[in-house]
Amino acid sequence: MNTTDFNTNPSQSDTTRAELMIVSPPPVEPPSAWMQYGTSPTEIILATACVIVAVATVIGAIAGLINVLVPVMRLASQQRESTDEENCHS
Repeated sequence: MNTTDFNTNPSQSDTTRAELMIVSPPPVEPPSAWMQYGTSPTEIILATACVIVAVATVIGAIAGLINVLVPVMRLASQQRESTDEENCHS
């Protein structure tokens, strides 16, 4: 504990004593300690974002597959119809 003399008015001869207490801030818990339980807002937001990205990736992959397969299936269907018509006329 530090003790300091303060003279409130230079014309007065009496001084006032004040005690200064140096207080250290409380220790901050490392993020790994509260993130390991899965209850922190940061971890919940991160997990939600990962799930959203995963679902979006699956939807994008399915959409890409449909974009490739539908024209191929239509072409195959048209070719089958044309060969069936040719076989019927022969």
